[in-house]
Amino acid sequence: MTDLHHLSFYTLMMAFLSMWICRSAWLWGAFLSISYILAFHNGVVQPFSIIPIGLALVIFLVFKKEELQPHTRLVLGVVAVIVAAGLEFHKFPGFQNWHVSGSLWINYDKPFMGFFVMAFLLPLLREPVEWYRVAIKAIPLTMLAVFILALLAIPSGTIDWHVKIPSHFLLRIASNLFLVAIPEEAFFRGFVQQELFKTFGPGPKGQITAVLGASLLFTLFHLGWTASSAMLGFVFLAGVMYGAIYQYTKAIEASIFCHFCVNLTHMLLFTYHAE
Repeated sequence: MTDLHHLSFYTLMMAFLSMWICRSAWLWGAFLSISYILAFHNGVVQPFSIIPIGLALVIFLVFKKEELQPHTRLVLGVVAVIVAAGLEFHKFPGFQNWHVSGSLWINYDKPFMGFFVMAFLLPLLREPVEWYRVAIKAIPLTMLAVFILALLAIPSGTIDWHVKIPSHFLLRIASNLFLVAIPEEAFFRGFVQQELFKTFGPGPKGQITAVLGASLLFTLFHLGWTASSAMLGFVFLAGVMYGAIYQYTKAIEASIFCHFCVNLTHMLLFTYHAE
């Protein structure tokens, strides 16, 4: 693979990061355009790839309109889930993801499930005081989530201790943050959970339904990641924790942080699906 091939993935990561630097379509759009041009030039994407990407862009741009009728929101929401599933399970032609080594792949298609949710729908933290307010809630809750998941998973035999620094470590953590945790949390918590919350109401029943519904869909989207029903159970439990943290803090950064820390702990201390 050439450096330009790799650069198409790195600039896609920068497109995500740029949304916290300056929430401007000119900035993230520039990174995204450069990434796509590089990807096209190096065979990472072919012309058909613009269809699911364009669909995602249009769907989430339309969702910016608060006056959408309920039936319109429902139809668009279902289409959004179908498009996201096609990206997650690599069903759309026109993408050639990066096979780094062994079972380690860096995906170019999957991140688009959440990219335009981040770009159009989600409020992002700006001021240091906002980051501090969220951090004092998210850090202890994340530590608790990691502890509970490990405490339950180890005795069950679902995972085993395997302390290591995995190969391609920096690439793994960067791709896991920018191309996995961020787009997944944007889509499942920032979009699906929020839409369920709006549908079922602000009370405890509505909040629980939203968290459980988004977590169930999150689990179904991991069917290609593992065939183990026990592991899928822990994926569901993790999803509930991410959703609860998001619902409590009202900040997508909190659930992203928890999701990334769970993945990183799994990667460093336990058997992992992509060694």
